[in-house]
Parts: sequence; structure tokens; C-alpha cells
Amino acid sequence: MRAPMRLLFLAVTACILTACNAPDTVMENGAITLDGNQVTLRVAGSPKATIYADGAFAIDGNTVATTPAERSLLARYNQSVRSVHDTGLVMGKAGVRMATRAVVAGTSSTPDSADKVAEAGVGQMEKLNLDICRATASIKTTQDQLATQLATFKPYASIVDASDVTDCESDAKS
Repeated sequence: MRAPMRLLFLAVTACILTACNAPDTVMENGAITLDGNQVTLRVAGSPKATIYADGAFAIDGNTVATTPAERSLLARYNQSVRSVHDTGLVMGKAGVRMATRAVVAGTSSTPDSADKVAEAGVGQMEKLNLDICRATASIKTTQDQLATQLATFKPYASIVDASDVTDCESDAKS
């Protein structure tokens, strides 16, 4: 019994360390990537665009002049992508904790313990899924606002569409 617990501990530790050091988030089939505090947008037929945490915006490496309002929207877009990333990390860690508790409970005296532990974590995972959906909705809203205010952003304004948000919410509730 001691060897399996040690192996479980090592596996959980490796998973947590991997999740903590994950450098990137990729969304929308690679159209949105996060590397550190830099969000990169890729759309077929357009050069890549970069949104920095402070709201600075560049297309194909060239800085785009923006108004303070546009810069604020760009910073919000960046923050929403980072929110998806951060919530994903929390979900991964919660999943590892749930699995560990279920395995430990499964080796305990009552066979139903593992099921109870797993059920207890379902609510937390549903909440985190909905948090990702809210951040995705924020990305959609912000990109729509940017499309009307910043002409150079228009090619990137269809990356997240309404169906992405409704699909996310539907999946999170099922």
C-alpha cells in the first residue's frame, strides 16, 4: 500500500508542477495565444497582432497608435485571455486534488467514499467552467467594441463569435 501512495504523490506533484509552469494558453484553434502577458491574434490573410498587458497594440511587429479608450479595451481583452488561462490552471489543480482524494477514499473502508469525493468536486468544476465562459464572453464583447472603435482591429474581430460563448455555457451546465 505504501508504494502506490508514494507513486500517487509523485504523479500528483509532477502534474501540479507542470500546470504551474505552463507558459501558454491557446484558444480558438490557435487564433488566440497567451505567452506571459502577451496575447497574440492570428487570422488567415492578416498579419499577426499582439496585445500587451498595458493595452499596447502591434500588428506585424509595428506599434499601432491608440486612444486611451482603445488602449483600455485592449488591456481588458488581454486580461480576459489571462483570466481563461488562470482559471484553467485552477481547474487543473482542483482536478488533481479531486482525483487524489478519490483514490485515497477508494482505498478506505467504505467503497462509496470515492463517489462522494468526486461528487463534492463537481460543483467547483462547474463554477470554474462558468468562469471561463464569462471570460470568453468578455473577450467577445471587447472585440466587438474594438471593431467599432479601432479600424486596424477589424480583421481580428471575428475570432470569438456568439456561438463560442453559448456553446461554452451549454457545455458548462451539462
